Amino acid sequence: MRGVSLANGTARIDVDVSQLIDTRPLVPLQKLIIVLCGLVVLLDGYDIQTMALAVPSIAAEWKIASSTFGLALSASLIGLMGGAGLIAPLGDRFGRRPLLVGGMALVGLASLCTAYSTLPAHLVAWRFLTGLGLGASIPNGTALTSEYMPARRRAALVTLMFCNMAVGAFAAGFTAPWIVSRWGWQGIFIVGGTLPLFVSLVLFAWAPESVRFLLARNPSDPRIAKLLARIAPDVTAANFRSENEPARRRHSILALFLPEYRVRTVLVWSTYVLNLFVLYVLVSWIPTLLRSAGWAAANASRGVGVLNAGGVIAGLVISGFVDRNKALPAMLAAYLGVGLSLALFSALPSGVVWWLLLLIIGGGTSGAQMTLNALAASIYPPAIRATGVGWATSIGRFGAAFAPLAAAVAVGRQFAPQTVLAMLIVPVLGCAISVTLLMSAIRASRGMPSAAPEYR
Repeated sequence: MRGVSLANGTARIDVDVSQLIDTRPLVPLQKLIIVLCGLVVLLDGYDIQTMALAVPSIAAEWKIASSTFGLALSASLIGLMGGAGLIAPLGDRFGRRPLLVGGMALVGLASLCTAYSTLPAHLVAWRFLTGLGLGASIPNGTALTSEYMPARRRAALVTLMFCNMAVGAFAAGFTAPWIVSRWGWQGIFIVGGTLPLFVSLVLFAWAPESVRFLLARNPSDPRIAKLLARIAPDVTAANFRSENEPARRRHSILALFLPEYRVRTVLVWSTYVLNLFVLYVLVSWIPTLLRSAGWAAANASRGVGVLNAGGVIAGLVISGFVDRNKALPAMLAAYLGVGLSLALFSALPSGVVWWLLLLIIGGGTSGAQMTLNALAASIYPPAIRATGVGWATSIGRFGAAFAPLAAAVAVGRQFAPQTVLAMLIVPVLGCAISVTLLMSAIRASRGMPSAAPEYR
């Protein structure tokens, strides 16, 4: 901080906003942001499971094969890919808050309309719009959280926020049998539409704009002082600035390929694609695969819940490694554990042990994905953060969108559940290789300008 004398004799302090946030303890405003953005992520987790959980009931009611729904299962992921790549970057121009509020409203309306579908084509259209809303919301929620957190705890807190994705998916898996038994498959989407509309209203009422976005856009914006007064009420008369943010304001994807970000961008993208491929094969088809293996319908739905319970546990554990700058080794160990567990499905009989394998696999894939989200937010400065997270999410959704279609082919050809799961070992090993290369790339670039902590 530097003092500047004003004409009236009072002193005006020159304050570095990044330093101010980094040196203060968490205050209620920052905790509120974690909760609000955590609700957005929780609803994304719920939505991940809705179509997969509804497919067996819709197929029975409409009297068509489950493999017919491959495109419907991919539609929201294709929409999410488009929303993350094309709509989410608008948060770098217009702010995080409007994209969050509007995205959640679109998710709610599209989900409610899904409940009244009567043809597979209807499901595809409404699920695509649902994905657009989520694609706009998630990267901006990640950016908003990241920009209010102190650097020393940023990645860990963003990872903890993303634990809510597994919580939402876990809740969907365990509540779906009860909802379907009372209101049919439509009830899953009615719940999945009502909650986002409510969250949209909550965000409109309470979510602040990113103070770092406001500072980059207009340092004299009066909202900056009001927001920072909630973080540091003792700092009154001040000129706010940020010394550790680059002066350039580039929103194009080309900014992600500047020398200091290029290699990291490519490796993070490749890990996103492969990890989301594995994750979405599991969340989209596990209920159907477990039914094929002889499980009762209710247990097959709860198997998805166990998968996501593993994600919650792993997210909490890995966040501790993130805080000690050991995230990438933890991710590597997680991928190796997932690969071994997938192989064991073919060696061990269906039963109690499969529950444990689902827990480990869910922990490895979901936990690693949460860490990836935090990592993507950390390697880019605020001026391009929503663009960076949005494009990482969007590129990753190529893997996610292709996953249900690829699994639908395997299911349509009547591959054994164990065979389908064993095929996932290949992309899991690809994730392990990408993470290993990312560790080497970060070590090699320690001397270059970077907004990221050193993930060893």
